[in-house]
Formats: sequence, C-alpha cells, structure tokens
Amino acid sequence: MVGPELVAYPLAAAVLAVASFTDMRTREVPDWVSYGSIVAGIGLASVSSVVLWSFWPLAYSVAGLVVFLAVSSAMFYSGQWGGGDSKLLIGLGSILGLRFGFSYPFVALDQPVVWFCVNLLFVGAVYAVLWSVALAFANRARFAKQFVNTAASVGQAGWLFGLFGVLAFSAVFFLVEPEFRFVLLGAFAALLSAGLLWLFSKSVEKSCMLKRVDPVRLTEGDWIARDVYCDGKYVCGPKDLGIEKHQIALLLRLKAKGKVNSVLVKEGIPFVPAFLISFLVSLKYGNVLLLLLR
Repeated sequence: MVGPELVAYPLAAAVLAVASFTDMRTREVPDWVSYGSIVAGIGLASVSSVVLWSFWPLAYSVAGLVVFLAVSSAMFYSGQWGGGDSKLLIGLGSILGLRFGFSYPFVALDQPVVWFCVNLLFVGAVYAVLWSVALAFANRARFAKQFVNTAASVGQAGWLFGLFGVLAFSAVFFLVEPEFRFVLLGAFAALLSAGLLWLFSKSVEKSCMLKRVDPVRLTEGDWIARDVYCDGKYVCGPKDLGIEKHQIALLLRLKAKGKVNSVLVKEGIPFVPAFLISFLVSLKYGNVLLLLLR
C-alpha cells in the first residue's frame, strides 16, 4: 500500500467515481482526471517516502504505474479500451501501488491492486454482457434483424462445421468413462456459449453501437468504424485507434467543401464504472476468485 490507507483508498474511489460519472455522461474521461490521478499517486507516495524515510512507498507507486501502463497499453493498442480508460488505469496503479520484493514470490498477492486486476476480469465480463443486453433490448427490432444477418454471414461451411462438432461430441460422450462426461459436457457448453456470445456481441455492435456523426460533433479519441477517403487520400479509420485533432480539423475543412458530410463512429461501452465496481468489490471481499475456489 502506498501512503496511508485513509488517504489512498478514498482517493482512488473518488477518482473512479468522478471518471465513471463523466464516462456515463459523455463517453469520455477528462485528461485532468487521468493525469491528476497519476500526479496524486506519485505525490502521495513521495510524501510517504519522506515521512517514513524510505524509498519503498515511491518504488511501489512507480511499480504500480509501470505495470498498469503495460496492461492499459496492451488493451488500448488491441482496440479494447479507449485512451481515457487506459490513462485512468495508470493513475489507479500509481495510487494503489504494487508491493514487490527481490526474493520469491517477488510480488505480494495479498494486496488491493492484485485483487482489483483479478476481480476486473469477472466484473468487467458481467458488466459488458449486461450493458450489451440492455442495448439489445432497447433496440430489439434492429438487433433481431442484425442477429439473423450475422448468423447468416457465418455461411454454410461454418454451420456444417458446427454440426459436425455436435455429432462428434455426441459420439465421444458415450465412449468416454462416465466420470469424464461432466468435464466433456462443460467444455462443449463453454464452446457453444462462446459461439453464441460472439454472434450476440457482433449483432449488438452493428445494430446498437454504430452511428453516423457530423464532423462538427467529433471529439479527439472517437473510434472511427469505417475508413474515410477523400480524393483517393486516407483521412481516418479504425486503424488510428481513436481520431486525432488534426484529422478532425481536416474533416471539418472537407465538410466545408461539401466532400464529407458524416463519418461512421463506433460508440463503445462506458467501461469505467466496471473499474469502480471492481475496486469496491476488492475492498469489501478481496480476491473474488479465491472466494469462489473456497
């Protein structure tokens, strides 16, 4: 833990609460929240190091920052998170810190930052599914039509492969020993659920998360869902991982000339509330995975 718990825990909760509110309201996390949390975490650790006359609090804070920088960068460049989410996670790492040592096990597993990472896997998955279900229900007519189209796009080869898998599973199920059938059934259920979840998520994305936006309404970091070309030259697209200011300026000039009237934007799920829920769960219950295993 970096700094007094009475300061660090409320600080992390407050940062996540503010970021959750802005993310839900505007689909953005202001830079002053993200960068402010990084400065606050390093500052709190520095004060703790001076008071305790030890370099460890500051070292823990930097370690948390570096580890979460690596995690958030991987999520950002894979297109899973936006820049605001990634920067906020870095700030949270600097506030909570990561206790480590130079002997085995090197990193203490019984600490909030580890609990948070583990719990986020569960909370994030449940949160994303529930949010997607809510979107599908709110746009059920479009979703139903898109679901049929997405299922049809799999093609005959895909469905034949699935049918072959079902038949193969059925044959193997009665050949294996009874004690292994439960494991086999669980594996089949997991694969089937993964396929249905893929169809569901793709249908939600195409029917509920894509919208055409006037260039005037674009903000830095918006995800462009389809490449935009003008006069044979590339302007912006999905590979940018968020549109930049100079691209928005170019789109505005093209709009003034009547060459680009709108762009297709992907509106992602406001994921920061999942950070807040995971953090509160960590404070209340610790590592949820360990509780389930027990």
